Amino acid sequence: MLAVATRCPLAGTFAPDLTLHTDEGITSVAELMHTARPVLLDLADRPELRQTAQDWRDLLDIHTAKTDDRPADVLLIRPDGHVAWAAGLDESADSASPSLREALAAWFGTP
Repeated sequence: MLAVATRCPLAGTFAPDLTLHTDEGITSVAELMHTARPVLLDLADRPELRQTAQDWRDLLDIHTAKTDDRPADVLLIRPDGHVAWAAGLDESADSASPSLREALAAWFGTP
């Protein structure tokens, strides 16, 4: 398994199947994974992290949602359901953005 530095202990674990509240209604992590594509899941309305991922938008699905028990601010979930990277709760953009860029480059190459 490819390891990328992160402070959130979720990295490397199976993504929790959270109930998600989106603009389109209620869904779940499992439902988002039906496309068999990587997912960047923003659970804390972090536009700066969604913007960081824009260079890889052709390779992954980007979603924003709310959940009752947020385990992290943002999750990068591999198609097999494992968390490749996660931004810790209230992690600063100064540390989260560069580490997200590093994780995206490690998994998908330089854009």
